[in-house]
Formats: sequence, structure tokens, C-alpha cells
Amino acid sequence: MIKIGPIINGEELMFAGGDSVDVINPATGEVIAEQICCNSEFVDKAVESSKKAFESDEWQNMSPSERGNCLLRLAVLVEENAEELITLELQDTGKPISQLRGGEIPLTAQIIRFYAGAADKIEGKVKASSNGTFQFTMYEPYGVVTGILPWNYPLVNAALKVAPAVAAGNAIIVKPSVDTPLATTAFVRLCTKAGFPKGIVNLTLGRGSSTGQCLIEHPDIKKISFTGSTAIGQKIQKQAVEHMKSVNLELGGKNAIIVFADADLDKAADATLISAFVNSGQLCVACSRLLVEKSIATEFEAILKTKLKNLKIGDPMDEDTQVGPMITKSQYDTALKYMDESENDGCQILSGGKKLNLNDSLNNGFWLEPTLLTNVNADMKVATEEIFGPVLSIITFETEAEAVEISNSVEYGLSGSVWTKDSMRSLRMIKQLDTGIIWVNNMMDGYPQISVPPHKMSGTGVELGTEGLLTFCKQKSAVIGYDEKAPVGWSL
Repeated sequence: MIKIGPIINGEELMFAGGDSVDVINPATGEVIAEQICCNSEFVDKAVESSKKAFESDEWQNMSPSERGNCLLRLAVLVEENAEELITLELQDTGKPISQLRGGEIPLTAQIIRFYAGAADKIEGKVKASSNGTFQFTMYEPYGVVTGILPWNYPLVNAALKVAPAVAAGNAIIVKPSVDTPLATTAFVRLCTKAGFPKGIVNLTLGRGSSTGQCLIEHPDIKKISFTGSTAIGQKIQKQAVEHMKSVNLELGGKNAIIVFADADLDKAADATLISAFVNSGQLCVACSRLLVEKSIATEFEAILKTKLKNLKIGDPMDEDTQVGPMITKSQYDTALKYMDESENDGCQILSGGKKLNLNDSLNNGFWLEPTLLTNVNADMKVATEEIFGPVLSIITFETEAEAVEISNSVEYGLSGSVWTKDSMRSLRMIKQLDTGIIWVNNMMDGYPQISVPPHKMSGTGVELGTEGLLTFCKQKSAVIGYDEKAPVGWSL
């Protein structure tokens, strides 16, 4: 069985003061690994190591282009070690191997390369000068930052935190979810091999309530980047106030895909299904609400139901599998509870809605059928609360204004998708929808160069794009006087 420990100053520790926690394969329900957790003393050691590395001459004298070169080497190492990372991530999360090999590993490398190229392009501005002064702004690293990862996309999120943080010149302490730490641990090992000084990328392991809490409260950590639930994000933001820490939060979503009668219905159906069911619906930007124009609702539902029958669900090791299990037992139980509540509320299950029974070793995994719910009102729980599972709520509308109102009625504002052949309508929808990123006639495209700025209860700050790089920088302004004759204050 695999055994992993925190990585501090380039060394993987098999004792870190805390307890050990089992890692479960969600496809089988079996224990596959043991992780050694950090207590507060070892969190302090990690922070001390990162602070020393950040302040070292080696790191301070490393040019932005040299940091970029380290990231380029890291991207190559991710690709060279792809099969190991795929195996670990597959065991950890139950993701289909095709999703990992064809999607997440390439995306991880793309994110790293994007920020490698941006490392020497962090630029300030020269302001309008006056009174014999030269005025400009610049960006600097925070120092020691932490990236607290979610369990749904651990490897991609490790790259999303580490690459911009170190490109900007910070040292970073990564804490993966206690449910999915395997591939992230391997990723941090690769950071040392890529040439980053020891301590620039450290790894702590443990529960959010203990290890994560120590990181959040530590006075030497100057910025927190967290991806996870809105409830936990709210707590982190409140706790960060004491030390006035900068916080970047990418939180929940209850996103809508809006299909008008003039849309290409076949493509819109494909987009709807991949958005709702990729990663078993465990994706913050997934569109778990389908708003469909009433005049085509019956036709579109029939297209979805037919296509859904062709969706391959099952063994993650099968190259043809498109949908795997839910990743954690607690989230699986939550999704099943929503299924019961939806029926009590009067929703109709058009397809799915039950535990998926598979043969042999997979029978004890966390399997839920991809589910289509109809007869859904916009104010029902399944239409307003984030289920974070393979469940699509179908809501009809009659006018463009009604579609906008329904889409904006939830407390979240992370993503959305609009399907129409009317270019003027698409521009109106982009302007009116209160959400951070909107795809028109496409779905989940544009990474990593496009930024995702959450609105409302979906978070603060921004991830991806050059904007995501600048969130790991603090801004500084300078005014230089060059005219010896210019007066300064009172002339006494």
C-alpha cells in the first residue's frame, strides 16, 4: 500500500506529529494509501522553511525568466511522468483514464507553461508625472503564500496555485484535500526535480480543520488561495481579517446553460451533457441547471435522453469510460439525499436518479446514475443549491428576460453558457448575466488564458489568465523627485 508524507525543504517525512488518514479509491471503496498528517509544529516547520527559502539569496537573485525556466522544466516533467500521475489520480479520484490522459494531464502542463511564459512579463505602469516627479507602479511577491486545494481536481488545482505563485516570485505551501492527496504529492516532488530551491514549494498533509486551519492562521503566510465550498470560503475570509491577509476564493456554483429555440440543438445537447456530467458533475463551473425555451423543451429533452443512453459509465480503467464514480462518500450521500428531496418536491426523474450497481470490485464504489430532472421550478432546492453530483435540473422559460431572471436568481455567479444563433441576443445575454465567465455556443473552452472571476457567493479574486498571476502579487507605487528647484511642502 502507498504511504505518503508531507514534503518540507525537499524531504518527504514519514512522521509529522499528526495522525495518519486512509485514502479511499472511490471506484471500489477500498483503502489504497496512508497519508501522514501534519500537526501545528510541522506546519510551523513548513512555513519556516518556505520563509527561509523565499528570503534566500538564491531565490531573491533568481530572475523572472529563470523562474519561468524552472516552470518549463516542471511542465516537461509532468508530461514525462504522466502515467504515474494518471495512475495516482485515477486511484485517488476514480476519474476515467481517458479524461486524465486526454484532458487533465495536458491541461496541467499547459497551465504551467502559460505562467512560465508570463513570469518575466509582470509589468507596472508609468503615471502622468508632475511637479518635477517621476511616478510609477510595480508588482512584488507577497512572500510565503498557501494554496489549499479541493478534492475534485487536485492535480489541475495544484498547477493553478503553484505556477502563478512561483512565477510571481513567492514561496508556496500546498495543502491538498485529505481525500485526494496522492498525485499532488508526486507533483510537489517534481517541483524539486525541476530546479526550484528547496522550500519554495512545500507540501503539508492533513484535514482542513487542523492542518488547513494552522496555515490560515499562521502570521507568516501573507496570502491564501482556496478552492472549495462557499461555507468554508466564508470562514477563511473571516479568519483572514485578523492579519489583513489577502484571500483568493474560488467557491461554489449553480450555473445555467441556456438553450434558445434557434440554437443548434444537437451541439447544445452535447454541451449540456458534458457540462453536467463530466467528472460526475463535480466541477465548480459545471452547468447543473438547463434553462430551455418552452417551445422546444420536449424535443430537447428527447435528444438528451437518447444521447444519455450512449454515455459510457463504469470502470475508470476502461479507455471508453466517460463517467466514473463520485469522489467522496460524503458527497455521494449528499447527492442521494437530494434525489429523495427532489421526488418529494414533485420533480420527475426523466433518466437516472439511482445508485448504479456494478459488478465485482466496483460494486462498493460511490456510483450514481447521471440524472435528468424535469418538472423543476426555479425556486426548488435542486435548482438553487449546489448538489455537486451528476444531476441536471431542467427548467423551461418563455422569454429572454425570464431566462435572465432565472439564471440570476441563485446566490452563485461563477459560469454560464448560452446557445443561440442570434448574435445580438448573445451580446445582450453576456451583458445581463451576473456570472464570472460565459461561454456562447461552446462549453469550457479558453483555458488557461481566459480568466475565471467569480461573482456573488462564488468567491473573490480571480484564477487563470494573466489576471490570475497578478493575484499573487502586491502592488507598490513610487514617486521620485528629480527637480531640485521644485518646492516640497512648506517653504520655511
